[in-house]
Formats: sequence, structure tokens, C-alpha cells
Amino acid sequence: MTEQVKRQLIKALAYNPEENRNVLKENLNITDDEIDSVTGDEVMSERNYYIEMGYLH
Repeated sequence: MTEQVKRQLIKALAYNPEENRNVLKENLNITDDEIDSVTGDEVMSERNYYIEMGYLH
């Protein structure tokens, strides 16, 4: 997985944590292992950024 795809995955998980794994795998062309490689801290950091910017409440 490239760094760019990893950033897209983190953003997708931060913005919509309920996103279906199969949708992410299909859209980003990644595997379950690649999804699992993203840490909760990475996602929460991005989610907190979205909250600070007013994109999420």
C-alpha cells in the first residue's frame, strides 16, 4: 500500500468509521491486512482534526 492510499484510508475511517470494509477494499484496492495495519491513534488524530475544523461534530 502506498503512503497516498494509506492517507486516503485513514481519512475514510476518520470521516466515516462505519464504512464497510468491503467498500473500502473495493474502492482503494487494498486487503484486510492493509486495513488492519492502520492504528486507532492514526484514525483518531485525523478524526480530531476534522472535529477541530468543524467538518464533524
